Amino acid sequence: MFYNWKSAFLNSKFRNRFLISVMSLVLILTGFASLLAYIETRQGHIFYDPILNFIKPRDVSFFIFIVTYSTALIAIIYALASPYKFLHFIQMYGALTVLRIITLFFVPLDPPSTIIPLKDEILANTFYSGGNNLKDLFFSGHAATLFLFYFFARTPFLKLIFLLAAIAVSVGVVLQHVHYSYDVIAAPIFAYIAYRLVVKFSKLYAYQENTPLQV
Repeated sequence: MFYNWKSAFLNSKFRNRFLISVMSLVLILTGFASLLAYIETRQGHIFYDPILNFIKPRDVSFFIFIVTYSTALIAIIYALASPYKFLHFIQMYGALTVLRIITLFFVPLDPPSTIIPLKDEILANTFYSGGNNLKDLFFSGHAATLFLFYFFARTPFLKLIFLLAAIAVSVGVVLQHVHYSYDVIAAPIFAYIAYRLVVKFSKLYAYQENTPLQV
């Protein structure tokens, strides 16, 4: 694995793309954190959600936390096995975050009145600035990220793990009324868009360099 990374960084085109991608992701995540702070102060709309009305809210924060971050760790380790794979991984996550920035900005929502705030110490001490951001709604970042892992993976066993994790967390955030069901239903659609955008771009520059795509 380390030899692959060393070889990849000897390629100036890969090295430049990697550095640009990392810097772009940092800027995107910084902007995303600022947007989350802004939307929390903004007046939003409340959706009528028959699914939430049917389900009594329950606190499953610990389950969501464990499944989300253990799956993310597996996905990162999987991606790190190949420098090209990891490059595409961070590009896809960056594209997904840009899509979230766009939808969160143009779809102002207030949380369900029955919400049980999600307990997530990692988010609380990073993007949520030490508190709970209740308006981080459309579309669900938890669900979309896990569905992105599913689209990204090529190993059948891992695809199954990622799909089950995505479904489990999707059910969890709806059960806790952290999200409207619409937020979760839209998540895999936007995850697939982010995946396809990067795959198309990757094929383009792989063709230009006359090298095989390694995703």
